[in-house]
Amino acid sequence: MKNTAALLLACLALAAPARAGGFSSGGSIKTYLYSLEPANVRNYPLPQPDGPYAVSENKLRLKTFWDSGSGLKAEAAYELVYTARKAELAEARPLAAGYGYRVSDPDPFLSPASGGERGSSALLQNLDRAFLTWSPAAFDLYAGRQALAFGSGRSVNPTDVLAPYPYGTIDTEERRGVDALRLKLPWREMGELDAGWLPGESWRPADGAGFIRARGVFRNTDITLLSAAFRGNLLAGADIERNFGGAALRAEGAQVWAGTFQDRRPAEDFFRLTAGAEYNFGLLGGTDAWLEYHYNGAGAAGTAAYSSRAASTAYTEAGVYLLGRHYLAGGAGAQLSPLVSAGASALVNLGDGSFYAMPSLEWNAAENLYLSAGALLPAGQRATFSGLAASPSSEFGLYGRSFYASLRKYF
Repeated sequence: MKNTAALLLACLALAAPARAGGFSSGGSIKTYLYSLEPANVRNYPLPQPDGPYAVSENKLRLKTFWDSGSGLKAEAAYELVYTARKAELAEARPLAAGYGYRVSDPDPFLSPASGGERGSSALLQNLDRAFLTWSPAAFDLYAGRQALAFGSGRSVNPTDVLAPYPYGTIDTEERRGVDALRLKLPWREMGELDAGWLPGESWRPADGAGFIRARGVFRNTDITLLSAAFRGNLLAGADIERNFGGAALRAEGAQVWAGTFQDRRPAEDFFRLTAGAEYNFGLLGGTDAWLEYHYNGAGAAGTAAYSSRAASTAYTEAGVYLLGRHYLAGGAGAQLSPLVSAGASALVNLGDGSFYAMPSLEWNAAENLYLSAGALLPAGQRATFSGLAASPSSEFGLYGRSFYASLRKYF
């Protein structure tokens, strides 16, 4: 708590001199209600969570901004999240409270008496932004806890290994903050050079990362090249975007060499690729549809090898979570009326036939007030307990089914 208070006070102190014109604040309140039905294992000899279970998550996010008017800015954001659920569900599914690529953090749990990550109720804190931006004419320099996101793919971003969101995450409005020093330089007419350093936990080089990106336009095609070192591994990637016949075409790929700077592990090298197209149809006031193919070289060719992937570099250090190799993803969003929108997407494992669908509906009920509802619907054969362990029969058969409703208020 002392570290949190010190960082917040520092940001407010920066803002105080400009309170008359350069200081602003805001935030949001989000409430999510879930009906969660975990996926059970067939023939499991011990009791399992037997849903559906009701889960409540309430998030308060406070933000402050300061602009000196002469090229220096500051931003801070702090979150409080309260979660409540039944004890047996909490025991089976502990809360994930850690964040990667941060030098240090205050204890995320403010309610240790309730059991922390396995408690039926928990109050968590997250200092998600605390950074300065200096923007003279020649460059932009960012220092502190900030958002970093790479890639243009809609389903999976192979070049994003720092703070990726898994498919099926509902609240993706704010990318998780990481501690970084970042420099952006304009290059030629529409290009940019971008470099960053992430010191990692406790300033340990083995837990840190660094990257260099170059973006340019060649024959009406946006091309971004990326080289990154993260936790002792090396990544080289590219992201290509082009408009053709009214459609946006995209291809994003990355090769990772495991343990290049520490303990070389060539057997764990992997390549990932996402390629597809997006098109806006003149239906219902505008319908946006997209389709992508994703190749996951870190995954397994068959279900029998799914369990062996968990300990490899891709899953422990690069944010990979899909277990198979070949996927097809697609989705569409439509504006049903000026205040109501609907969307749906699905990710299909082409190897085992399982899929994960996400329909949703949103109503802009009032200014800065949104009500939404949706579902996370996996389909596939459940895992089977045999001998001493459970064996996956399909990837998305391991996922739980959820229905949710949410309220979001911005101020």
